[in-house]
Amino acid sequence: MKKQKIFASVCAAAIGLCAVLPDLQTRQEPHALAADTVTFTEFDTSVNGGEPIRGVDISSILAIEQAGVRFYSPDGAEQDIFRTLSEYGVNYIRVRVWNSPYTTDGNSYGGGNCDVNTAAEIGRRAAQYGMKLLVDLQYSDFWADPGKQTVPKAWQGYSFDQKKQAIYDYTKQSLQTIRNAGADIGMVQVGNETNCVFCGEDDMYKISELFSSGCAAVRDFDRDVLIALHFANPATGYFDWYAQVLDECAVDYDVFAASYYSYWHGTTENLTAVLKGIGENYDKYVMVAETAYPYTDEDGDSFGNAIYSASVDAELRYAVSVDGQAQCLTDVFQAVANVGGKGIGAFYWEPAWLGVYGISWAEQNALWEQYGSGWATAYAGEFDASATAAGGSSYDNQALFDFSGRPMKSLEVFSNVYPKTPKPLTGSVIPEGRYRIRNLNSGLYLTVANGEGGSGVNVVQYEADGAAEYNVWHIRADSDGYYSLYSDLGGGDTYLLDLSYGSAENGTDIGIYTDTACDAQRFKFVDNGDGSYLIVTKSTTDQSAVEVADADTASGGRVQQFERNGHRCQSWVLEPVEDYYETCDLNGDGLINVYDFAIFKRWLMAGETNRAADMNDDGDVNIADMVLLHKHLFGLEHVRPQKHGTPHNTVFPRVD
Repeated sequence: MKKQKIFASVCAAAIGLCAVLPDLQTRQEPHALAADTVTFTEFDTSVNGGEPIRGVDISSILAIEQAGVRFYSPDGAEQDIFRTLSEYGVNYIRVRVWNSPYTTDGNSYGGGNCDVNTAAEIGRRAAQYGMKLLVDLQYSDFWADPGKQTVPKAWQGYSFDQKKQAIYDYTKQSLQTIRNAGADIGMVQVGNETNCVFCGEDDMYKISELFSSGCAAVRDFDRDVLIALHFANPATGYFDWYAQVLDECAVDYDVFAASYYSYWHGTTENLTAVLKGIGENYDKYVMVAETAYPYTDEDGDSFGNAIYSASVDAELRYAVSVDGQAQCLTDVFQAVANVGGKGIGAFYWEPAWLGVYGISWAEQNALWEQYGSGWATAYAGEFDASATAAGGSSYDNQALFDFSGRPMKSLEVFSNVYPKTPKPLTGSVIPEGRYRIRNLNSGLYLTVANGEGGSGVNVVQYEADGAAEYNVWHIRADSDGYYSLYSDLGGGDTYLLDLSYGSAENGTDIGIYTDTACDAQRFKFVDNGDGSYLIVTKSTTDQSAVEVADADTASGGRVQQFERNGHRCQSWVLEPVEDYYETCDLNGDGLINVYDFAIFKRWLMAGETNRAADMNDDGDVNIADMVLLHKHLFGLEHVRPQKHGTPHNTVFPRVD
């Protein structure tokens, strides 16, 4: 997709690019609202682990981050955007790949510097949060869309057969590089918006031969990876013809993918009808590979917006608002779900393509030029004559994050697309031992209410200035990466952290109970990357976590189980508990006197050691420490006791 404001007219003109396209007309239907949730009732469980694709394309993300854009969790804490997307239900990341988006001197064309190494890093980060990768191979050095499909610099002058071989080789090598980085490749897109033009060819039958080379490379790489072919605008009426030619040419692919932007590409009813026909007539899965909608007319990076309320040649079917954006995305998912068993999901295009907010145009321009974080740099003119100067993002008003990088309500649409297949998370290895567990949001500690041992006693959060039986937990490894958390009450081996009645429902109270050997007493620690952990519950296959109800920040706040939502009230810090002692006071009576000297002498003569006798705090106990204590008692040298370990708590957790 071309990322300038002229893209709408380019798409309209693209129909005339291919002389062999049949002459068709389309009819526009009025818009109808969809429900708040979308369920793919006939979803093919062999696809994507049984879940619809809830995807986003964030190809520009690395350049954006390098330029200084930051992203945040719902409560305003800076957070890895991949984690945020995962917490909102996104399960697939799409990334465009250009062959060589650089000049011969190594200067970037911009647009996110989307070479294979960039794709590999994005894929690696996506896999860390359990998200698959759609690799969008565009077979060009810069933007490929219906308006242009320029042959890569290195392939210019190639014969048709040489291009076929180059496509095969490049496809296979690129996928191997991306997988070697740790990406979980689930799908490969051979070409981008290839409306009867691809890699310099404009005959659909010759294009099909090139497609076949790319598809063969994907099959040879991994036969379990889905192959998608991608076309723009179902309202043109040509989609069925594309599918017919692909079928005639026996192109081996799995998914017919569409770009669908509601302000350019007709109604969702037409989208459903077109995709349903292809799915049924040609036995192909279908999906939306790109969609977006504006939530504001404001411009966040001083570059201007591609679509806004007064746009010409655009039909804005929804309010330009966050609610309108959310409804549009919901309707797109519903349109694909209405296809039936061949509909597999949708991707939102560049929901985080932002500039650094609040700086001048000159400052923005310098960042676009330095980091390639905008649609183009001045160097791109070498390959694309339309790129006459550096430019930013004309889609920042269509993002799902506000200009400051905070997620908006419209991002919640992904969490409302069903079915969902519970997938266990990768847990961290926690050293066994005794811990206090502090809530990152409130700063208060996981505590047994009223300090009472007994099955069924509730657990709350409470302030503390030290360790006590009621706020110390023995973490012990179980099986499959899960742990049991024993309260120090009852000797540290009697009462476990427990979900009330073993329920997996949101809002289930958490308390302590004797060991029942059930999943309701097993937990996993998932590293948040900021020193805190998400404590997920085995009863829900890691889909829910331990949290403070209503993000309460007061002592006595109820602790419950709730589905993962990214809030800091679900983040916990583990503080190891160490035995408390003070050096010099060997009998613990609060005084340093001759009784301590007698104890020291007896230990030393018996060959015994105790860390409290380390008077000079050098890590070793010997005659030098005894001499120092002797001098202290006779006033010859002052010894200041050193405190070590976790002090004893003095704040009792009284809960009404």
